[in-house]
Amino acid sequence: MRLPARTPVYAVRLVAGLVPLSAVLVATVNGQPVPVNPTVPAPVPSVHGHTVKFQNPLPAPAAAQAQKEKDKNGLGAENRYPESGPELTLGECIAVALERQPSLKAVKDSTAATEAGYRALTNFGTASTLVSPDIEIRKQQAKRGLMATAAEYQKLHNEVVQDVTRLYYTAVYAKQQQELAETVILRLDFLVDIGRILLKDPKIDPKTLEGFNTLKLRMMENGLLEAKKLHVTAMVGRQKALAGLREVMGVDARTFPFRIKDAALPVMKQNVEITRERVVELALERRPELVLASAGVDAFRLEVYAQGRIPFKRVVPTLAQGADLHSKEIPQASRGAEYRPGGILPEMPPQLVGSKYDRVCRAMAFAQRAEAVYEKARNLIIADAETIFYDFDAASEKLSLSKEQFDLSVDLQKRVRDVADNTKAKDQLVQAEVIAAKAQSDYVQAVHEYLLALAALERVTAGGIRPTFPGR
Repeated sequence: MRLPARTPVYAVRLVAGLVPLSAVLVATVNGQPVPVNPTVPAPVPSVHGHTVKFQNPLPAPAAAQAQKEKDKNGLGAENRYPESGPELTLGECIAVALERQPSLKAVKDSTAATEAGYRALTNFGTASTLVSPDIEIRKQQAKRGLMATAAEYQKLHNEVVQDVTRLYYTAVYAKQQQELAETVILRLDFLVDIGRILLKDPKIDPKTLEGFNTLKLRMMENGLLEAKKLHVTAMVGRQKALAGLREVMGVDARTFPFRIKDAALPVMKQNVEITRERVVELALERRPELVLASAGVDAFRLEVYAQGRIPFKRVVPTLAQGADLHSKEIPQASRGAEYRPGGILPEMPPQLVGSKYDRVCRAMAFAQRAEAVYEKARNLIIADAETIFYDFDAASEKLSLSKEQFDLSVDLQKRVRDVADNTKAKDQLVQAEVIAAKAQSDYVQAVHEYLLALAALERVTAGGIRPTFPGR
């Protein structure tokens, strides 16, 4: 199960355009302003152990009152979707997935079968060549099969690591957006209650309300409902991310309950430059898909020699008789809204028919096709590496801009608060607080996208770039 990068919906984004907010949320790291400076061009990331957290500088209601308000508004996600069990870090989730993921187990079983077949071939001695002149070549093909299964396992290993990282941080991200939505709902509910009291109190002169009327109250009530809808979306987004994480880990909620340890997204620092050329170079050096394709080329070339060793038979088995060449995962092309190139399937019938010359000619044609498969795989790896690098570069730039925009919004709010005694300035304060709340949501989104880009970089370079995520 793979979730899109923007699974949760931001609770502030629609509300900010509909209703005024009476407070702003300020970003801090361990009680201090977030020290993010991602303007360094595309570096190898490391982590300082900080997390993206938010605090309210205004006096907060008592804990009991806050819980009462949450229950009133149906915000108790811990009651609707309770989470139990021990807390697991990202590294522990990855370890469980590598041990229990059924897909990895299946590849291990295939590897064991390939090894058994290779051992069976090695048991044939020199005398067996009198009966099967191609036996020595079949042994060499079996060695290539071992290389291919090892490469297939490593490829799946890299994908599992990325999937766990992505789903883990998506669940953390959804939780933060859910908490942001809860804060917005509580404040909007407070404003709506005050508005209702003001409009119903006969002792209050309407002129003192400065234009506040039933129409504006209805707009606030509508905004509150929108916030509640978005809160549900964020809450369910976390549950979907956790469901996907459990699937990748090969566990279920009933027999293997656990909770995610991280409560906030980590802020990663960049310290070493990464270029497109370096990412492509690492991908070509380390990606197991190229080993898989290369082993296929060698095995198909050896088939030409194997067919040439048997001069008189009219029907000769090929390497495909013991392997399903179409069982390998081949990227499918997509030419819809997002273009994605596809791969090429290798071809080899389970047996070749005809004279020695005819069989060798056909085997040579299939071997040439295998070379095209290798070339296509190499091109796909280059394209994948370049695409991931550009995604990372864009995420890095967006993170820098989002942090700068957030700092500006906080400064704007502070300046407006300093002159918030007159009516006009109060209107500006509402706008400033809306901007700051939206900037917070954008900043959390930017951090999330940046973390996903780091995870993708690790996969595309097969561990050549390995971000030091906390707890791993």
